[in-house]
Amino acid sequence: MPRYGNARSNARNWFIHRITGTFLVFLLITHFWVQHYDSELASVAHQVITTEQAEAGELPTYPDAAQEGVRARVGEGVEVTPYDVVMQRLADPVYAVLWKAFNLFFLVFALHHGFYGLNNVMSDYIRSDSGKLIAKTLSWTLAVILFIVGAYSVITAGWGYTPPM
Repeated sequence: MPRYGNARSNARNWFIHRITGTFLVFLLITHFWVQHYDSELASVAHQVITTEQAEAGELPTYPDAAQEGVRARVGEGVEVTPYDVVMQRLADPVYAVLWKAFNLFFLVFALHHGFYGLNNVMSDYIRSDSGKLIAKTLSWTLAVILFIVGAYSVITAGWGYTPPM
């Protein structure tokens, strides 16, 4: 007789899966709006650059290789946010704390949602209990490793950044 686990636990996990999916939609829309469309928020309330400065072409300077890459992408019709603008945002004490917390929530929700879904798919196709246990252990181990790498990247982004002169 196959084991299906605790019904209460399965219902809780199913509910959490739906909630994280809903939050992911909200977090993704918010991320795109703040980072790519809302120039007032994207410029950290005028602390990095103002909308007028951006429209006047006053952006932080960056290396020639990066400038050439930007020109190539803009020539393809892609709008590019310069690396220095992003790093200055993440170096701002208030903005960085809020945005990094936001990104950590995004990371946790995405990993839980994705790996819980992956485990559901694997449990549908793996028949043996030991195989399911091994697959589940490996997938959640990978999720923890990805969380550590992602959290480290989010937390340390912008530390000690000084814009080029």
